[in-house]
Amino acid sequence: MGERLANGQQSRKQSSRDNRLLDFFRVWVGKCSRDRISIMASGAVYSTLISVIPLATLLVTFSTLLGIIQPFFNLITEFSVSIFGEQAGVELANWIKEYSTKASGLGVVGFVSFLITSMMLIDKVWTIVNHLYRTSQSRTSFWKRIIGYVLILLVGALLIGAYIGVKSLLSQRIASALGLMFQENAVVGVIRVIAPWLIVWVIFFLIIKVAPNTKVAGSSAAIGAAIGTIAFTMVNWALTALIAAGFNYSVIYGSFAAIFLFLLWVFFMWVVLLAAVEVSYIHQYRPDKITLKRPISPAEQLANGINVMMVIGNNFRNGTGDTRVKDVSEKLLMNDRELFSVLDLLIEKRFIIATNPRKTTYVPARPLEDIKIVELVEVLYGEVYLEQNLETIGDAIVTQINDRGIKTLGNVSLYNLLERI
Repeated sequence: MGERLANGQQSRKQSSRDNRLLDFFRVWVGKCSRDRISIMASGAVYSTLISVIPLATLLVTFSTLLGIIQPFFNLITEFSVSIFGEQAGVELANWIKEYSTKASGLGVVGFVSFLITSMMLIDKVWTIVNHLYRTSQSRTSFWKRIIGYVLILLVGALLIGAYIGVKSLLSQRIASALGLMFQENAVVGVIRVIAPWLIVWVIFFLIIKVAPNTKVAGSSAAIGAAIGTIAFTMVNWALTALIAAGFNYSVIYGSFAAIFLFLLWVFFMWVVLLAAVEVSYIHQYRPDKITLKRPISPAEQLANGINVMMVIGNNFRNGTGDTRVKDVSEKLLMNDRELFSVLDLLIEKRFIIATNPRKTTYVPARPLEDIKIVELVEVLYGEVYLEQNLETIGDAIVTQINDRGIKTLGNVSLYNLLERI
């Protein structure tokens, strides 16, 4: 009997865990769809393309200072060939090497211009991540952002440079040290497997943790980075397998096949990054009703509801037409959980209506002059059902607040209420 009970409890726990994962996946898919991350990734490809050579030039500069310039180019070639195949990978690596080497000879003016171009890419990443987190970059001063971008460039360049230097050192010198060939080879093999995963995870973690203009929980950033790292590896494997299977773009595009494959790879990398950010956002804010940890206060719901109606009503009055959910969340900086709870209530009470089946755009359900504030406040605050005949103290207090205001409670304590029962 005890064993059956234990098995039943374990089965229920497993079922509950599976349901939570399914709910999490459902919310994640819905948010990715609403935010249209594929379109955002497409727009970011161009910014990445014009920043490739400036970023490579900065890395060449740091690699030269660290004395690892040749290992750096070897790593670029190895990485390109492993993903894009022998022909396209070598061509792409040679182009990056040629243009970055020429660009590094432009002097201080060229270095500053490349620094600015690189910071534009970082600003693009920051803007998109803050959009997904429903936060605004305007809170951060311009110079503070510039200093942050420069620090990120320096840290990123030093991190990559250190990784290349350590990898080169391990592969050339330590293997013959102290006669420990087998042990050192085993260590080198482990590092070669783990290091790329770890570097990618750190990059994802730093972007998710630092970019949003709000406090991001370390656990949420770590989970998002882990998912991003796994997806990054899977995309690289899939693209490599596709090319190895004979899907040769050079037949169609000739020497431009390397560029085409690179753009395709950049697009998928952006999709992976944005999907990882969405995972961290959902894990932190839990924008679904099942994981709601606390009830929203009447005052908070009242303020949110009036603000949402003001945004929708203002757009309608100015002739803009319907209002997108994304515009409301960006303007009011509300997370999905709060926003959609208010929208559902306003739809139920016929203050707004959706203008498309996906319920992503809304207009007022009646003329603005017919929407009375007192009705809106009553709906948002909550109804008092007098037919309950005030059977509980709670009902009586709610009615008193509804009729005369919260200050009429005076100094009444819980002890006083218990004395009245």
